[in-house]
Amino acid sequence: MSKFGEYMYSLLFAVLRRGKKLANQFYIFCQVAGHSFDRVKETFTRVREESSVLTCSTVMLPVHGGDRDMPRLRGETLENYRIRLALKGIIAENAGTNNGIYYLAKGFGYDRVVVEPGEKPAHWAEATVWMIGGNIVLADRDLLLHELDKIKPARTILHLSKEQQYSATPTYAAARIVGREMILRQE
Repeated sequence: MSKFGEYMYSLLFAVLRRGKKLANQFYIFCQVAGHSFDRVKETFTRVREESSVLTCSTVMLPVHGGDRDMPRLRGETLENYRIRLALKGIIAENAGTNNGIYYLAKGFGYDRVVVEPGEKPAHWAEATVWMIGGNIVLADRDLLLHELDKIKPARTILHLSKEQQYSATPTYAAARIVGREMILRQE
Protein backbone atom coordinates (compact mmCIF):
# COMPACT_ATOMS: atom_id res chain seq x y z
CA MET A 1 0.00 0.00 0.00
CA SER A 2 1.64 3.15 -1.18
CA LYS A 3 -0.68 5.68 0.42
CA PHE A 4 -1.27 6.16 4.12
CA GLY A 5 -5.04 6.60 3.62
CA GLU A 6 -5.33 3.14 2.05
CA TYR A 7 -3.30 1.72 4.92
CA MET A 8 -5.53 3.38 7.54
CA TYR A 9 -8.65 2.08 5.79
CA SER A 10 -7.25 -1.46 5.68
CA LEU A 11 -6.77 -1.37 9.46
CA LEU A 12 -10.50 -0.81 10.09
CA PHE A 13 -12.73 -3.67 11.14
CA ALA A 14 -14.41 -5.50 8.26
CA VAL A 15 -17.81 -4.27 9.46
CA LEU A 16 -16.72 -0.64 8.94
CA ARG A 17 -15.40 -1.37 5.44
CA ARG A 18 -18.74 -2.67 4.03
CA GLY A 19 -20.28 -1.13 0.96
CA LYS A 20 -18.79 0.85 -1.86
CA LYS A 21 -15.62 2.75 -1.00
CA LEU A 22 -16.78 6.03 -2.50
CA ALA A 23 -19.97 6.01 -0.38
CA ASN A 24 -18.25 4.90 2.85
CA GLN A 25 -17.60 7.87 5.16
CA PHE A 26 -14.70 6.07 6.85
CA TYR A 27 -13.02 5.61 3.47
CA ILE A 28 -13.45 9.31 2.65
CA PHE A 29 -12.06 10.30 6.07
CA CYS A 30 -9.07 7.97 5.68
CA GLN A 31 -8.33 9.39 2.22
CA VAL A 32 -8.43 13.02 3.43
CA ALA A 33 -6.38 12.33 6.57
CA GLY A 34 -4.02 10.05 4.64
CA HIS A 35 -3.35 12.73 2.05
CA SER A 36 -2.26 15.12 4.81
CA PHE A 37 -0.01 12.48 6.35
CA ASP A 38 1.52 11.72 2.94
CA ARG A 39 2.41 15.40 2.43
CA VAL A 40 3.93 15.59 5.92
CA LYS A 41 5.96 12.45 5.22
CA GLU A 42 7.26 13.91 1.93
CA THR A 43 8.20 17.13 3.72
CA PHE A 44 10.08 15.28 6.47
CA THR A 45 11.88 13.17 3.88
CA ARG A 46 12.92 16.27 1.95
CA VAL A 47 14.10 18.01 5.14
CA ARG A 48 16.15 14.92 6.04
CA GLU A 49 17.77 14.85 2.59
CA GLU A 50 18.49 18.60 2.56
CA SER A 51 19.99 18.56 6.07
CA SER A 52 22.83 16.26 5.01
CA VAL A 53 25.70 17.64 2.94
CA LEU A 54 26.01 14.41 0.98
CA THR A 55 22.36 14.28 -0.16
CA CYS A 56 21.32 17.94 -0.34
CA SER A 57 20.55 19.77 -3.55
CA THR A 58 23.05 22.15 -5.08
CA VAL A 59 20.96 25.09 -3.90
CA MET A 60 21.49 24.06 -0.26
CA LEU A 61 25.29 23.68 -0.52
CA PRO A 62 25.97 27.42 0.08
CA VAL A 63 23.71 27.27 3.15
CA HIS A 64 25.73 24.37 4.59
CA GLY A 65 28.91 26.25 3.65
CA GLY A 66 27.67 29.31 5.53
CA ASP A 67 26.97 27.19 8.61
CA ARG A 68 30.53 25.85 8.50
CA ASP A 69 32.08 29.21 7.52
CA MET A 70 33.32 27.62 4.28
CA PRO A 71 32.28 29.50 1.14
CA ARG A 72 32.71 27.85 -2.23
CA LEU A 73 36.11 28.70 -3.66
CA ARG A 74 36.61 30.12 -7.13
CA GLY A 75 37.21 27.29 -9.57
CA GLU A 76 35.94 24.59 -7.20
CA THR A 77 33.52 22.06 -8.64
CA LEU A 78 30.27 21.31 -6.83
CA GLU A 79 31.37 17.75 -6.03
CA ASN A 80 34.71 18.91 -4.58
CA TYR A 81 32.83 21.52 -2.55
CA ARG A 82 30.44 18.85 -1.27
CA ILE A 83 33.37 16.60 -0.29
CA ARG A 84 35.19 19.47 1.42
CA LEU A 85 32.06 20.36 3.41
CA ALA A 86 31.56 16.73 4.42
CA LEU A 87 35.18 16.46 5.61
CA LYS A 88 35.08 19.69 7.66
CA GLY A 89 34.48 17.92 10.97
CA ILE A 90 37.23 15.36 10.39
CA ILE A 91 39.67 18.06 9.30
CA ALA A 92 38.92 20.17 12.36
CA GLU A 93 39.21 17.14 14.64
CA ASN A 94 42.65 16.27 13.20
CA ALA A 95 43.94 19.84 12.94
CA GLY A 96 47.59 20.13 13.94
CA THR A 97 48.45 16.62 12.79
CA ASN A 98 49.59 15.06 9.54
CA ASN A 99 46.21 13.30 9.30
CA GLY A 100 44.53 16.71 9.21
CA ILE A 101 46.76 17.67 6.30
CA TYR A 102 45.88 14.42 4.52
CA TYR A 103 42.14 15.01 4.96
CA LEU A 104 42.47 18.63 3.80
CA ALA A 105 44.21 17.49 0.60
CA LYS A 106 41.51 14.87 0.06
CA GLY A 107 38.89 17.59 0.49
CA PHE A 108 40.55 19.55 -2.31
CA GLY A 109 40.62 16.52 -4.59
CA TYR A 110 44.23 15.43 -4.27
CA ASP A 111 44.84 11.69 -4.29
CA ARG A 112 47.99 11.53 -2.16
CA VAL A 113 49.92 13.73 0.23
CA VAL A 114 53.52 13.38 1.32
CA VAL A 115 54.85 15.46 4.21
CA GLU A 116 58.63 15.63 4.00
CA PRO A 117 60.67 17.13 6.85
CA GLY A 118 63.05 19.95 5.99
CA GLU A 119 66.56 19.22 4.78
CA LYS A 120 68.33 21.20 7.49
CA PRO A 121 68.26 19.59 10.96
CA ALA A 122 68.45 23.02 12.61
CA HIS A 123 65.14 23.94 10.98
CA TRP A 124 63.13 21.19 12.69
CA ALA A 125 59.82 23.04 12.30
CA GLU A 126 59.99 23.25 8.51
CA ALA A 127 58.37 20.72 6.22
CA THR A 128 57.31 20.45 2.62
CA VAL A 129 53.82 19.23 1.83
CA TRP A 130 53.63 17.51 -1.54
CA MET A 131 50.06 17.38 -2.83
CA ILE A 132 49.93 14.75 -5.53
CA GLY A 133 46.73 14.62 -7.42
CA GLY A 134 44.67 13.44 -10.28
CA ASN A 135 42.05 15.69 -11.88
CA ILE A 136 42.54 18.94 -10.01
CA VAL A 137 40.45 21.95 -10.93
CA LEU A 138 41.55 24.11 -8.01
CA ALA A 139 45.13 25.13 -8.74
CA ASP A 140 45.35 28.34 -6.69
CA ARG A 141 48.54 27.81 -4.70
CA ASP A 142 48.03 30.75 -2.32
CA LEU A 143 44.52 29.59 -1.46
CA LEU A 144 45.75 26.05 -0.75
CA LEU A 145 48.57 27.40 1.42
CA HIS A 146 46.12 29.61 3.32
CA GLU A 147 43.83 26.65 4.04
CA LEU A 148 46.86 24.56 5.00
CA ASP A 149 48.02 27.25 7.44
CA LYS A 150 44.65 27.07 9.23
CA ILE A 151 45.17 23.44 10.28
CA LYS A 152 48.94 23.05 10.50
CA PRO A 153 50.79 22.48 13.77
CA ALA A 154 51.27 25.75 15.65
CA ARG A 155 54.96 26.61 15.10
CA THR A 156 55.49 24.73 11.88
CA ILE A 157 56.46 26.45 8.65
CA LEU A 158 55.02 24.47 5.79
CA HIS A 159 56.00 24.82 2.15
CA LEU A 160 53.42 23.72 -0.37
CA SER A 161 54.43 21.88 -3.50
CA LYS A 162 52.21 20.15 -5.99
CA GLU A 163 52.96 17.21 -8.22
CA GLN A 164 50.81 16.61 -11.25
CA GLN A 165 51.14 13.66 -13.57
CA TYR A 166 50.96 14.36 -17.24
CA SER A 167 50.74 11.57 -19.76
CA ALA A 168 52.15 12.21 -23.19
CA THR A 169 53.21 10.20 -26.16
CA PRO A 170 56.34 11.63 -27.82
CA THR A 171 56.62 11.27 -31.56
CA TYR A 172 59.58 8.87 -31.53
CA ALA A 173 58.89 6.81 -28.42
CA ALA A 174 56.14 5.99 -25.97
CA ALA A 175 56.86 7.20 -22.45
CA ARG A 176 55.07 8.48 -19.44
CA ILE A 177 56.38 11.83 -18.25
CA VAL A 178 55.95 12.81 -14.62
CA GLY A 179 56.57 16.43 -13.75
CA ARG A 180 57.41 17.74 -10.31
CA GLU A 181 57.38 21.43 -9.51
CA MET A 182 58.58 23.00 -6.28
CA ILE A 183 58.05 26.67 -5.53
CA LEU A 184 59.55 28.02 -2.34
CA ARG A 185 58.58 31.41 -0.97
CA GLN A 186 59.55 32.99 2.29
CA GLU A 187 56.32 33.91 4.06
